[in-house]
Amino acid sequence: MVPIPRKLSSNQYIIWFFLLCFVFSSFLISCVFFPNDGKEIIQSDFVPTKHGNIFFWSNDCRKKTKLLVFIHGSPGKGSDFRFYLEDESLQKEHCILAPDRLGFGKSIQNPFQANLKLQSESLADMVLTFMKTKELFFQEITILGHSYGGPVAYKVGLILQVQWKAKLKVVLLSAPMDPKWEELKFYNHLAKHSMVQLVLPDSWIRSNEEMFPLKSELEILKRDVMTANIPVIIIHGESDGIVPIEHTNYFLDLMYQGKQKTYLMKDGSHFIPWTRFTEIKTIIVNEESL
Repeated sequence: MVPIPRKLSSNQYIIWFFLLCFVFSSFLISCVFFPNDGKEIIQSDFVPTKHGNIFFWSNDCRKKTKLLVFIHGSPGKGSDFRFYLEDESLQKEHCILAPDRLGFGKSIQNPFQANLKLQSESLADMVLTFMKTKELFFQEITILGHSYGGPVAYKVGLILQVQWKAKLKVVLLSAPMDPKWEELKFYNHLAKHSMVQLVLPDSWIRSNEEMFPLKSELEILKRDVMTANIPVIIIHGESDGIVPIEHTNYFLDLMYQGKQKTYLMKDGSHFIPWTRFTEIKTIIVNEESL
């Protein structure tokens, strides 16, 4: 270390002042942006797919044996799951991906297409491209979808089951799966008027567009569900005012061929991914053997 002279000129005082400021600021930056509490740094990137470039958030995926993918609802974005991304207990074994679905967040799709099949294919393509590009291989893959992201997650699971050899399961959070219980609300029709759309964010307009074909898309997905066997975990709030709790009976009613388990959360709303974070995280970890 260079010793500080006993007597300094005014210019030297200025130089030493800025030098100390630089050292101090560097220390603060290392504390703020590179925490030494064991948490991994969350990074972001784009992955090209045939339907468009998908933006995503992830932790450090090197040397991980398990992949956990979070698919947001409508509207939404990958950063909605930042609490899960930053959780040390999940980071320990999991590579965690939280993409923006096409048309939402930073995943641009112009023109936007309200299509569940397209959303599923693009995300499956994104996951496969990510793994191949990074030369990663996972023994277990969990696809978790919230709300509209639920049926998307299930379809992603079906695609990955064919194209990637790994133990795979789907977690459905507050998800609409049964076309019998999927109905448009009055505000869906209201939000379709051009005058109303003048004051709505683009993400809300696109979200509303996704609701209109959803019932028929779930009917199509049902054909796949009836012959599939992917393990499914259902987590639903008993007080969900957006997606009726009756959706949780869907796989039982169909006499589903795969393993399934249902968790009903007392007083839980549609927003349980955030209001019941600890409980859901515990379920994810404890049910990895399903």
